[in-house]
Amino acid sequence: MTTATLITAEEFSRMSFDTPCELVRGEIVEMTSPGQRHGGVCHNVSRVLIKWLPDEDVYAISTNDAGVKTEVDPDTVRGPDVQVIERRRLPDGKLPVGHLSIPSDVAIEVMSPSDRWPRIIQKVGEYLAVGVREVWVLDPAQQRVHVYLLDDEPTVLDSDRELICTAIPGLRFPVSELFRGV
Repeated sequence: MTTATLITAEEFSRMSFDTPCELVRGEIVEMTSPGQRHGGVCHNVSRVLIKWLPDEDVYAISTNDAGVKTEVDPDTVRGPDVQVIERRRLPDGKLPVGHLSIPSDVAIEVMSPSDRWPRIIQKVGEYLAVGVREVWVLDPAQQRVHVYLLDDEPTVLDSDRELICTAIPGLRFPVSELFRGV
C-alpha cells in the first residue's frame, strides 16, 4: 500500500496549474472552469466593492481564487472568488505575493454550475473557523446572496434587497448590482 505525499501550502504556492485548483488537506483538487456568467458576477462584485466601499484606500480587494490558508497540517488553501481585507492588517499594507495567511474580512464565493451546496457549506465553515468575519455566497441562477456570520443563521437576500455588510462598516448596496447583465 502506498501513501500519498501531502503538499504544504508553501509548496502549493510555488506550483502552477493549467486548471483552477485548491489545496485540500494536503491534496491538490482540480476544479472545473466556472464559465462566463461566473466571471461576469465576479467582475460585478469587484465593481460594486470599488463603488460602495466607504474608503477604498483602507481596504485591499483580491480576485481570481487568490487563496487563503484555512487549515494547517495538513494544509488547506481555498480560493475565494473575491476577498476584502483591511490594509492595516497586511504587512506594509500590501497584498502578499503568495496566499493570505491571515483571514480576510469578507470572503466571497460565486457559485458555478458545477458547485453543490455541501461543498460550498464546507468552504464557508472553513472560512469562518479561520476567522473570516463575513462570507457571501452568490447564487447567479437564483440571483440571491447568502450571508454567513460566525454563530449566526445565514441571511438570504433576493435581488430586490440591500446587502448591509457587518464586517465593513458603511458598506451597503443593492443586491441587484451584483447580478447586473448576467
